[in-house]
Amino acid sequence: MLLKMRSRIGLESLENRRLFSSADQGAPEPHTLACGCSGCCRPTQAGLTASSLSASASRFAIRINFGPLETERVRGHKTDYGARYSQRGNGLRYGWNYDHRDQAVYNDGPKFNNLRAETNIRMQSNSSWSINVPNGWYEVRVLMGDPDTFTADYRLRAEGQWVVKGTPFSPSHPFVEGMARVQVTDGRLTLSSDSQAVGNRLAAVGITRVSAPVSPVQGTQINWSTASVRSPLHRAEAGSVRVGDKLYIFGGFRSQYYEVTGRVDILDLNTHTWTKGRPLPGAQTHFGATTDGRYIYLAGGQYGPMLSIHGTAEVWRYDTQTDTWASLPSLPAIRFGGQLQYLNRRLHFVGGNDASRVRARSEHWIFDFANPQKGWYAGASLPMATDHHSSIVLKNNLYVLGGEVEHGTSYLPNAGFYRYDANANRWVTLPNMPVPTSHVEAATLTDGVRIFVIAGQTRAQQLTSNVYSFDFKRNRWVQHTSMPTARKAGIAWIMGNKLFYMTGDDAKYGEPRSTYVGVIG
Repeated sequence: MLLKMRSRIGLESLENRRLFSSADQGAPEPHTLACGCSGCCRPTQAGLTASSLSASASRFAIRINFGPLETERVRGHKTDYGARYSQRGNGLRYGWNYDHRDQAVYNDGPKFNNLRAETNIRMQSNSSWSINVPNGWYEVRVLMGDPDTFTADYRLRAEGQWVVKGTPFSPSHPFVEGMARVQVTDGRLTLSSDSQAVGNRLAAVGITRVSAPVSPVQGTQINWSTASVRSPLHRAEAGSVRVGDKLYIFGGFRSQYYEVTGRVDILDLNTHTWTKGRPLPGAQTHFGATTDGRYIYLAGGQYGPMLSIHGTAEVWRYDTQTDTWASLPSLPAIRFGGQLQYLNRRLHFVGGNDASRVRARSEHWIFDFANPQKGWYAGASLPMATDHHSSIVLKNNLYVLGGEVEHGTSYLPNAGFYRYDANANRWVTLPNMPVPTSHVEAATLTDGVRIFVIAGQTRAQQLTSNVYSFDFKRNRWVQHTSMPTARKAGIAWIMGNKLFYMTGDDAKYGEPRSTYVGVIG
């Protein structure tokens, strides 16, 4: 029995987490849940009957909370108590492959005052849950975790595709979220526990009917092969800035993220020879990097390996002519995984995670070299919070694209694409990326006409080999020939009609020092 029942008229905020948040900007938002209940509790959608579902399949949307029989109802949600798959009194058919009622948990306490966080059903390696739905495409969003469970490895598939794959970041962030877009062809949408999961706990699920995905326009073919240039060391999530025909590479993770390096390596792009620069004076990863043509600027970042929470607001300037470092005024606050660009004698720092290393932010700060006494000041915030996004300057315009939220836990990617209008101090929304993508900061390039995005990380921490470019003349994204293997957090550059991609985290080869070269046909 429940020890205590609380009256709830809405969904309480859960420590500022983005439970079932609208991180995927490319998806429709019939039930955006930011847990402030801003239009998220829609009983007309959550209370659809079987007859109304068949009559309005295109509007299908359901949210279900998992917990013991005594669990009070969460507004806007149906409740699943662990019974086998069957017809329910609410007109829907859903449930488990075998009785899970003895695995239902209610963990009441003051830490997270939200039933969706305090209730869950434990899943075994052979556990699965299904719901009867009309055939079609669905966006599935899942919340997993328990307030008192930190040592877990949550792994869940929806219709065979990864929807959750992650571990809790800390006791203060013990939940992992995920989302996937899947197709149902047999009238049942199924969530299945993965055999490698440890301590799987299903807390809530949201399912929304969406349109079938539209394949991107096919662009120019790229012929990929292995280049002769090799990195002097394994590294991932390093910073990279090009000045003329030299590529400066700063820091990065090593040894499967268990080590970091402060090395600065300089690649001559014509001769493919390496030299060393003066080591980093500050953070080794997760900083923003940009150049004005002589000086290279680094802002924010992370000291230490793995999921270190030693963040910084420091800003450093590297002189490419004298190989020296100097400090500049710090950012207004600590940031992990933000983006820095130089435009019209100003530095622009956008997004990133705050000191928690988990919560993404949308702030945009500007430093004007014509008025340095003013320090960093606020520009227009991004339309979305994001971290590990990309940015680039093309034809005197600043662009920001992709990224994620819930870094270190859920890694929920987004597909947003924006241009900053400096005259009006506002962001202009552009067509979404074809696939929500993060960890492609140093692999977002331009040939002066297009913006290329190479590889990266997408839903449920899956690496991708996709190569896209944005066609400004036709205002659309196009897809090119994929790289031979999927990678994230590598370093890329462009020389004439050739794309190069070095190092990073490879789905097949781990931490390669090798480089792919792609000839644009």
